[in-house]
Amino acid sequence: MLTFAIAIPNYNQSHFLPWALESLRHQSVPFNVALMDGGSSDNFQSVAKAYSDVITHLESGPDGGQAAAIKKGKASVSGDIVSWLNADDYYFPGALDKVAAAFEAEPDVDVIFGNAVHVTAEGLFQSYFFPIQEFDARDLTRSCFICQPACFVRREAYEKIGGLNPGLKYTMDWDLWHRLSVSGAKFKYIRELLAAVRYYDGTKTMSGDYERYREIWRIERKYGWRMVPVAWAGFYRHDLSLTQRKTFLEKFTLKLLDQLRHSKKKLFRSRGSKSEWNQTLYGFHRWEPLVERTCTIHLPWYGARQWQTLYLNVDPIDRSYMISVNDIPCHHGFSGPGRLRVECPPITAPYRKISVGNPEHARWRFLGFSADLAGAPMA
Repeated sequence: MLTFAIAIPNYNQSHFLPWALESLRHQSVPFNVALMDGGSSDNFQSVAKAYSDVITHLESGPDGGQAAAIKKGKASVSGDIVSWLNADDYYFPGALDKVAAAFEAEPDVDVIFGNAVHVTAEGLFQSYFFPIQEFDARDLTRSCFICQPACFVRREAYEKIGGLNPGLKYTMDWDLWHRLSVSGAKFKYIRELLAAVRYYDGTKTMSGDYERYREIWRIERKYGWRMVPVAWAGFYRHDLSLTQRKTFLEKFTLKLLDQLRHSKKKLFRSRGSKSEWNQTLYGFHRWEPLVERTCTIHLPWYGARQWQTLYLNVDPIDRSYMISVNDIPCHHGFSGPGRLRVECPPITAPYRKISVGNPEHARWRFLGFSADLAGAPMA
């Protein structure tokens, strides 16, 4: 049976760390975990003690940065398949089981990646990871369509290229995928939800740091042979779309980038293209908040707080919506302009599936998701 070697870097994010570690308790395949802490001043030690049953190797102290910590962590524990999980991200229940089965079914595959969901700091739905696609080395120079916590690599292929580049701060994952591809590694996309990725103000990705875009340009120059950066626009548009508090200039820029994307989409449709521009993911259009009749939201949920009421922002708003949570039909009403109020049934399973459909409209817009939660946050 295949085993996993998982590195978890952490620095003062121990309030999120229980979700990452709890998600490992909901995997059936064998794994070894290296928890690499950069010398946190929060409640790291108490969290680590509470999850000592899933931690194989533990370090806490100054390190050479996130990439260096991840690289050292992977080398510190054994496992046929290597991956890393940021302290604020987590796996779906049974995710590693699905990955192991895929590797065992195709022994010549070196890298397996799957779907992911973007969530808020509280773990509530924002969107799916929409850039996902079948592997294409040329497309990889234009977009990082592989979501890092939903990607797994055979150790042999990982060590062949020397692992992560510790000199990178923002794009060490994108750089790793390129170096694996150049080395001849075989990639496979599986249509399974594997990980949840938090997006909130304060994350490294959302920092807007110039260094991040400089590293993106470096990828384009090195692997795409482009001296003029083009991929940064897509990254910047994605960052802006998830920014909660936008300045006037950021709002204007996002609108402009959306208009350019819409024009490109119309061009592809006019040519009859069957590309990603015409696809949906779990009912959602990939690049705009449109739903084809019914959408399904999948979420892991490891918090002690239970959902009481869900709020869904939709357009148009009427009484024809049909909503269920974990296949249990839910009553709903209105709660302000454009917002449905949904009474949520009591559920203790570490997984939520929310189905929202409108038989009266072929297409409608899904504009927001929030919830009232009962109980204390996970310590």
